[in-house]
Amino acid sequence: MKLPRILRIATLAAIAAIISVAALTGCRASRSAAISGTGDATEMTLAERARDVAAANLPWTQLNLPVKIAVKSPQKISLSGRIYMHRDRDIYITLRVLGMEVANMYVNSDSVYAADKLHKYYIAEPIKDIFAGASLSIGDIQDALLGRPFINGRGVITDKMLGQVTLTDSPDNQWIMTPRYKINGKIEYQFKFSKESNALMSLVFNTGSKLYGCTYSSPAEIDGSRFMERIAIATKVGKTAIDATITFDFNKVKWEVPSSARWRNPSGYKRITPAALAKSLQEK
Repeated sequence: MKLPRILRIATLAAIAAIISVAALTGCRASRSAAISGTGDATEMTLAERARDVAAANLPWTQLNLPVKIAVKSPQKISLSGRIYMHRDRDIYITLRVLGMEVANMYVNSDSVYAADKLHKYYIAEPIKDIFAGASLSIGDIQDALLGRPFINGRGVITDKMLGQVTLTDSPDNQWIMTPRYKINGKIEYQFKFSKESNALMSLVFNTGSKLYGCTYSSPAEIDGSRFMERIAIATKVGKTAIDATITFDFNKVKWEVPSSARWRNPSGYKRITPAALAKSLQEK
């Protein structure tokens, strides 16, 4: 086992989890699951489905829960840690292997940061560069990670916002919600839901030349609020295929973030670019 290589892969997998809303070039299918307590969704009209989804998008201010990243390819490794979020402000993730903290990440309204603590590398990139030029708010990124449909820059979709989306049926046992206003006036994005449960199954961005996105599974409902616990990632970083699953444990969620959970600028670390990190993955 070449530990340095594995840890670089782990760092990339963590980065992919955060920027999955725009950095993925391919998504594998993942299993869907019915949401208990929502009744029989199969008989709902499209309008009723949309209202059911919107009703479960209840507000939150702070969130703190365990996260696990299981990398299947190019090498198998599992990391666990916690993710902390202040609504519309920031995201902080810390990850461990065998009880040792190996990486942490931070996203705010301006930039994305990631640090490999064992090898003392770090990445710091403007959000606009990471997200292929798309103007995404920190709230948009949080909603994408948690599997909650949103309208770019306007927040999670509520009942009052349903006039700003188009609803369409799909022959593959899914239905689609498409915001009417494109990101930056040119990037279309869609949310696809299961007809059986109204659970979110995928988020897809269409830039006109490329499709980006992520798939979801394992819905969780807490006090009437709905989240998705699992994100499947299948993409390439440089020439290296990355296949990973990110899982949140909402059974252990806490609704406050401790003051100790914060990003600290690394001292004595070497800054590298995402391209340099991708190149290192190709080295034997």
